[in-house]
Amino acid sequence: MIRKSLIDKFPYFATQDLSHAFDPLTEVFTRDTIKGYIQYLMKNSIPFSLFIADVDNFKYVNDGYGHKAGDSVLTSIAQFLSDTVGKRGVVGRYGGDEFLIVCEGTNDYNDVWKIGHEINMTIGNLRFANDALPSVTLSMGVARYPIDTTDYEELWNLADKALYRGKMKGRNCFIIYLESKHKNLDLKAKRDMAFSPMYLHARIFNTLTETSNLAMAIKNQLLFLVTYHMYDHLCIETPSGMKFQMVHMLSKYKNFKSLDYKEFANIVDNSGLAYANKINSYSSSMSEEFINDLKEQSVVSAVYCRIGAFDKEYGYIRIDMTDTVRIWQTDELNLIISTARVIGLMLYYNHKTIEELDYGTVETVGKE
Repeated sequence: MIRKSLIDKFPYFATQDLSHAFDPLTEVFTRDTIKGYIQYLMKNSIPFSLFIADVDNFKYVNDGYGHKAGDSVLTSIAQFLSDTVGKRGVVGRYGGDEFLIVCEGTNDYNDVWKIGHEINMTIGNLRFANDALPSVTLSMGVARYPIDTTDYEELWNLADKALYRGKMKGRNCFIIYLESKHKNLDLKAKRDMAFSPMYLHARIFNTLTETSNLAMAIKNQLLFLVTYHMYDHLCIETPSGMKFQMVHMLSKYKNFKSLDYKEFANIVDNSGLAYANKINSYSSSMSEEFINDLKEQSVVSAVYCRIGAFDKEYGYIRIDMTDTVRIWQTDELNLIISTARVIGLMLYYNHKTIEELDYGTVETVGKE
């Protein structure tokens, strides 16, 4: 039983009134119970780590299978987290599809990494009573006390920053906050969180048509994509090489090189799009040389999208992720497709090619 296993883990809970300590659906601790526990640990200078875990794309479970199925998924995940964490920590529900994990006495980076890695690698094996339900993944952000901060509010903020970074890297991952990498990372403003698909697609059209300087318009749109979604690398591949190349500040790999242009036509589908959560899943479509070039550049996940209009082809938008498997989202792919098509139309009606534009040098973008 989840409730008893949570209580038995740490002495703190034996001294508390737990009559209202459990979430009625999942039976893990409530948010307020976890917050009280964290305040106790801080007051007594007891080291710990805080995980904030978000179920990836949970809305699609509710919308596609109903809220009853969604409730079943949440209760299964709560049990899975409690079993996986074991005696190393306790689990709570923050609300909705977000969970909390507090690991008392554990704040060493390697120890925290092992816990996150175990959860990340095994949750895909979780099965539900309804066999039709898809497998689920989690995005997790982690902050450590007192290594990262001794302030209560700041601890939550740092864990949230790490979670945000994980979501922007494609979900299905965990990020441990490190000041050297994430200090200046800004959480999305409320305005950004409210960006609707309609707004984003209108922004593409406006950005690419509001100026007579086509090179600057393309650069601004690509810059928006790479920073908004935090891609490691983005460029336009042409027969003569990479143009409009942008490398994110946080990318572990920096020295990207051009790929064999002829291969793109073999990879993309009839709509001119190809994407891979794992590059190996496209191995049957790619030549051995192409795959080796990707491996040399540490590329794990990628998107390629044809830029064209009518009978003209101008190149391919190329996006690379180098240190994590990225779960490409439908809305995200639609933005890339829209960008490629509008660029193609602008080139066609301006009688230009990518090579004829002033695309500039390689840019390093984003914040550390």
